[in-house]
Amino acid sequence: MAGELYYNDFNEYSAIFNKHAGYIAELMSMFNHQLYTQGLNPVENSSELFRIVLDVLFYSDLTYRTEKNAPDKYDLITFPYSSKDEMLNSMRSLLKEELDRYLGHSDATDQ
Repeated sequence: MAGELYYNDFNEYSAIFNKHAGYIAELMSMFNHQLYTQGLNPVENSSELFRIVLDVLFYSDLTYRTEKNAPDKYDLITFPYSSKDEMLNSMRSLLKEELDRYLGHSDATDQ
């Protein structure tokens, strides 16, 4: 249990948790308000409302990143290849090596 962040530093962790919980609750309220203003019935089940809000967060994040030109966390991953061809050649070599290893071949026995 030593790896649990809330266990190691409950005061700091709970303050951050409380902040996130408040934001999610506010988003849930906003979603139900939007339904109401559109003449639709609000979502009564809290867990269902929570799941809907999480789904909407996904699309909201995409729109936000597009509008603000903000990088996605996966955009920050860089690859050591300078071109697509280099990457494909490297993958081919790796796959050939693994196939040879699997089949029990080595460079000395290949003809």
